Amino acid sequence: MSLQTVPEITSLELARSLEAGERVQILDVRAQAGVANTAAGLLPEDRIIKIVGSKLLRYSTLAETGIDPATPVVVICAHGNDSKIAASFLNRLGANARSLMGGMAAWMQLTIPRILVDPPGLDHLVQFDRVGKEALSYVLISAGKAMIIDPPRDSRTHLQFIEDSHSTLVAVADTHVHADYISGAPRIARERGIPYFLHPADGISPYDGTPGRLDIEPISDGMPIHIGRGTLTAFHTPGHSPGSVTYLAGEHAAFTGDFLFITSIGRPDLADKTEEWAALLWRSIQKVKEAWPPEIMIYPAHYVSQTPRGKTAAIGDSFAALLRRNPSLGITDESEFLKWIRGNASTPPPAYRSIKGINIGLLTVEEPEADFLETGKNECAVGGV
Repeated sequence: MSLQTVPEITSLELARSLEAGERVQILDVRAQAGVANTAAGLLPEDRIIKIVGSKLLRYSTLAETGIDPATPVVVICAHGNDSKIAASFLNRLGANARSLMGGMAAWMQLTIPRILVDPPGLDHLVQFDRVGKEALSYVLISAGKAMIIDPPRDSRTHLQFIEDSHSTLVAVADTHVHADYISGAPRIARERGIPYFLHPADGISPYDGTPGRLDIEPISDGMPIHIGRGTLTAFHTPGHSPGSVTYLAGEHAAFTGDFLFITSIGRPDLADKTEEWAALLWRSIQKVKEAWPPEIMIYPAHYVSQTPRGKTAAIGDSFAALLRRNPSLGITDESEFLKWIRGNASTPPPAYRSIKGINIGLLTVEEPEADFLETGKNECAVGGV
């Protein structure tokens, strides 16, 4: 079989297939260093078979590979080239294999828009699901004006949606300086000449205090941001980072960033300040318990593959539901909370320090290295959920 005729599947087609519950085997043929950053997001770990491509070609029967001949196979590599060779080889052995077009680079950039219920004052509220990173960003549109919250570096899907909605992008915002992916907000703000909202406490390196090189519109607790007829209000929720902010659309929606997830909270240990930041996190949780109504919808910046999805496959739930399901919110004693944080600690990925540096303008990176830094699931939550 010529490589030009090897069957391929796009990242979107694979995501839709997995969301529909279709059975598929994932064969990862990347080199050993790459396999350590396993396929993430909707790719279920129990379906991933890891065989370095050079070893795969030594097999003479399909049975030796551990692949079920009755279940379709999607072969992934870094950029969709080696996977074609592997898929062609597997098909000669009797498999039903397709190559993932563009490889993990394409999978990690795939972004799927999901329509949410519009809070009062907004005409459109859309969640953009970057399935490979299990990362969520948002577009809010009101009266032809648009804003993006937590945009990834590749925000073409967001910008195209805004253009198709005949709207004008007037602002971008980050809930905090991200550690697991490179933000698109500084570049978008610079290219479009629009404000970039960020809390100034996140505008410095958390590791050594070096001031970042960012042109920001400083956000502060209680500060309003107007988008057309709609208004967002900044609600300072430090703990995952000193400048972590939740953006509130009245009492209807809370864009919590990495402060509060559906089943966990943002880890406070990314800068070796666990005790200090955990205390901030505890106070932020008590603050929102007192201030937020139970019916407000929580829309975080991350999730895990087991997180329940709504009817539209979107991620989000009421604060009341989180109070029942999120174990961190059920702890009533600060010392027990700190004990829970310590008991669920894990080592932060080494790339996170570099990504923080990039996101505050202290480091630069080329596209191939950026792809590598971002590869793999997010690990921004306490306990990994």
